Amino acid sequence: MNENMNNLSLIHYKPKELPNGFKIFSNSVRQYFADKYPHPLFHNHYPDGRSIYRSKGAPFQFKVINNEVYILALSEGLDFAQNFQWPVAITMPVGSSGFAIELELSSKTQKQASFQQSELKCYRNISPYIALNQDRQKVYLSLTEEDKRKAIEKGLADHILTAAKWCGITVSHRIQTNLIQMKTGIPIKIKDDLKFPPFDVMFECNTEIPDYIGIGKFVSRGYGTLVQYG
Repeated sequence: MNENMNNLSLIHYKPKELPNGFKIFSNSVRQYFADKYPHPLFHNHYPDGRSIYRSKGAPFQFKVINNEVYILALSEGLDFAQNFQWPVAITMPVGSSGFAIELELSSKTQKQASFQQSELKCYRNISPYIALNQDRQKVYLSLTEEDKRKAIEKGLADHILTAAKWCGITVSHRIQTNLIQMKTGIPIKIKDDLKFPPFDVMFECNTEIPDYIGIGKFVSRGYGTLVQYG
């Protein structure tokens, strides 16, 4: 992909109104579009059942930030998102309660992610960062605190490199990450008995990372969303 071309598309919906204390979850948004529009990219699978995510990265990342909905399109989802007629208003069921919320289209923007080398900049995650798979989680728990930090720093660099590949970018420099802070949360249930500890990280990086891109595991569900901090 030409590195001067837009390689991300961000669709933003805002709720018309919400009851006090109500929280929108990214899984509800993801499920709405998968049910409403029977297209392989929304389902994240080809018609023969093969996973799109495993081969080229998730075409859509569904996120909820401060109760506002963001849908990030990249890879195979990019052209589709630019030509798709996104509804100006949607009524989205939430859970099995029968309750529904109304969302209005706020903006559609195209972005250009370069992942080029830069001076050190600070980034943080604004949704839980799932850094480890099941095998690596077992190894991680046996490490010293210092080695745990080193493992997460390396994982961040690897996941940023993967995100660049999803955007069609070949990174020629060595990605460096320096953890400023790291907290581990209570394991999150993803499905069935599958649970992973979420990480809250703030780090410096020598690479331009586009706001709202997800890194790590389960990015299509909204996990691992990054923004520049400060």
